[in-house]
Amino acid sequence: MSLNSSQQEFQSFSRLLTVGFLLLGAFCVTSANAQEKRQRYAPMHRLTWQEYEGTLQYWETKFPQWVTLDSRGISGQNMPVYLVKITDNSVSDTDKQICLVTTLHCGPERTGSSGAMAFIEWMLSDDPLAAETRRRQIILVMPVVNPLALFHTDRWRNEYGVEMYAGLDRKGKLWDVKSLTIRNPQDAPELVAVLSVVDQYQPEIHADFHGTGLQEYPPEQLGSRRTYHGQIMTEITGSAYSNNALRPWDWRVTEAMIDAGNAAGFPSDRFEADAQRTFWGAELAPLGTKLWQGKPMFYTQHYSYAKYHTMICTHEVAWEQSIVARMKGLLKIGNKVWNDERQPSYPVNRIKNFVGHFVTAYGNTAADRRRSRVELWSKQSQFTLGFLYPQTDGRASLVCATTAAAKRAVAATDLRELQLNLHDQFGDDAGNITKFIEAGPEIKLAMETPASKLLTAKDSDDVKIDNGISFRLRLPYRKPIQLDVRLNGQALKPSATDGYEAWFADGFTQLHVNVPPAKASKTGLYFITCGYEPDEFRPTGWMPPAAVQQRFATAIADASPATFTDVPYGDHFRQTMDVWLAESEEPTPLVFYLHGGGWSAQDKTDIHQHLDVRGFLDAGISVASVNYRLLQDANAAEIQPPVQWPLSDAARALQFLRSKASQWKIDKARIGACGVSAGGCSSLWLAMHDDMAESNSADLISRESTRLWCAAGKAPQTSLDPQQAREWIPNYEYGGRAFGFAGATRPDSFAPFLVARDALLPQIQRYSPIEHASDDDPRIFMEFPAQDKAPVPGERQSDPTHSAVSGLMLQRKLQALGVEADLRYPGDSQTSDSTMQQFLTKQLKRTDLK
Repeated sequence: MSLNSSQQEFQSFSRLLTVGFLLLGAFCVTSANAQEKRQRYAPMHRLTWQEYEGTLQYWETKFPQWVTLDSRGISGQNMPVYLVKITDNSVSDTDKQICLVTTLHCGPERTGSSGAMAFIEWMLSDDPLAAETRRRQIILVMPVVNPLALFHTDRWRNEYGVEMYAGLDRKGKLWDVKSLTIRNPQDAPELVAVLSVVDQYQPEIHADFHGTGLQEYPPEQLGSRRTYHGQIMTEITGSAYSNNALRPWDWRVTEAMIDAGNAAGFPSDRFEADAQRTFWGAELAPLGTKLWQGKPMFYTQHYSYAKYHTMICTHEVAWEQSIVARMKGLLKIGNKVWNDERQPSYPVNRIKNFVGHFVTAYGNTAADRRRSRVELWSKQSQFTLGFLYPQTDGRASLVCATTAAAKRAVAATDLRELQLNLHDQFGDDAGNITKFIEAGPEIKLAMETPASKLLTAKDSDDVKIDNGISFRLRLPYRKPIQLDVRLNGQALKPSATDGYEAWFADGFTQLHVNVPPAKASKTGLYFITCGYEPDEFRPTGWMPPAAVQQRFATAIADASPATFTDVPYGDHFRQTMDVWLAESEEPTPLVFYLHGGGWSAQDKTDIHQHLDVRGFLDAGISVASVNYRLLQDANAAEIQPPVQWPLSDAARALQFLRSKASQWKIDKARIGACGVSAGGCSSLWLAMHDDMAESNSADLISRESTRLWCAAGKAPQTSLDPQQAREWIPNYEYGGRAFGFAGATRPDSFAPFLVARDALLPQIQRYSPIEHASDDDPRIFMEFPAQDKAPVPGERQSDPTHSAVSGLMLQRKLQALGVEADLRYPGDSQTSDSTMQQFLTKQLKRTDLK
């Protein structure tokens, strides 16, 4: 029936009013819940490469009788692929079993790697089982198979486009299964490293850890690239949803691990067993909609099995403690009331599934359930299931659409559109679903069917349910409280016929929602939400040992999460920065930080060891900490001199930040550069160098200025001229590597550098801060906290690389030019600013002219 124009206008006006009230209500709900969400779902610490490597080195040092650390190859960008070998070296290896643990999907799936670290930590504990295992087995753990992915890209592939888990490169499958070889092994150093371990040790068992992370987050939603406390997933033991061939061949092994996990409070999903579906095979293809979705395929882990008859198993990790627990035990299956049901029955009543969420038969008698099961099984191919993603502590959801209208409603582009669509479906009751969605951190409704297919659903495919329908959600706690269960926004009461039932079985609290025939025949969309309070606190997020945390200022870093993490300012993976934006209506000054490490080590995260980021933010000053290409990157690219890459990156990063000034509310004029050691040298070089802006460049970023408001350095080098430095400090030996002279030690690289000095003088002068000093330079501050005596040119220094003598020489030159330059060191008897923090805060907050 068509509508006349007046009716259409009225309906359009009514919808506009509805949208307006929804948006107003959503704004109020969002504002009220924002603080609670920030507190409850606080971001987790993101493990850094330095902490990871430092932890492995710490364990090797602390437990030399058990731990051997070995680099099995070099991954992208010169990062080792480490192997940790754990065994009691006082016992002969002759009769030991070997267990290999890998993380082939590490990167965006972070808890596999953190779970591996937790597993190592347990293996080094005093637990009697750990001690016995050390005596009887060799445990080999590769906690981070793909370092580039885990610490930098949050995407599975390496720099050559190789994905380790399935064994893919840009051309497709890289495995030749017949010969058990891989195509272009030079593009897969991480995979070669794993295979080298398998070939050397030929282990009895090979376990691969997967887990939660950022794999489903598109680039625009990565933000600070930190997962949040409470982000979980359905844990899986022994196999993988994508591949039914990744499993132990003896089901009792899997059940033993699940039993141990349950005893510790961590349940697991059992893939096709919980879904009650059989496997695929070529002749079964016509029955595809009624079979398990995982198909048998050759994945990298099968190399262990195919070549050495190694037992393989795959694990999905939500809680690190769980993967430790799940390596222990045996579960017995009885032929009685099925282990997670409430009535005697064969396990035949689960009709459709999506990642641990189920459509089940309805009824309190076997005959009722049989009728429902047969009906639902014949119609289930027209159902589509989903849930709010990511899965989160204290919240559960399940969505089932059985009609074309319902499928179009859930095929929303974002949560706001979904809420509007649900209002069309359920009217005012949709407001309760909106409240549930707004109270959580989920980013989307994850449906098993692509949105493009849902939008083209046909009304002719609609199904009507005549015999009732039930749904099963599982809460991963024994006694959750304050259950708020709703169907399509309406509150449900406990009921075996029209409501919900809840009981504890198989490690989960089973939440069973019953929709009787009268209700089921009138709706095509089932949107179930459940809010609850867990009965115990389970911390997530493995942390490095206390000594490692203290070394890398972990607590301080976590207390001030960046607004944006790993923002790229160039194509190289090291050309990234972290940015903290101060809250302000007006453009804010900016601290521009460059890390130290001789241009060959360390990372932008070391800012927290030298500066109080929170202090700057509270003072209304934004902060950027910059990574740059290192000397080894330049050497690999045959760049001469290598130092030009880190210094040119410093200039480019500064220009990039200025290009974002309008978007990020940064005051282009008030930028103060600072850094430690080599980072301080780079900051002084920027401060004294003429403006490197290219006003006519086609690249808009290159048009930005590189001039500074002020600059500071902690123990910086002010000259890279080896002859000049030796005149100032007779035992000076720094700088050779910056100009391409290799050597095992600094003296080894300095000696030939000094000999070649005259030939290299133009380049040396180009990259030495003191050579660019002029009367228009900004105010400079230098602190040398380790200086142990008054700086006197010509005297040997206890730390010649970081001696205040070099600062004194620059100060003298600048002061002669009329430029203010502050020099501080212990015992200098001055009362001016004593730290970079104090200097930068005062200078960047000045209201007078420079």
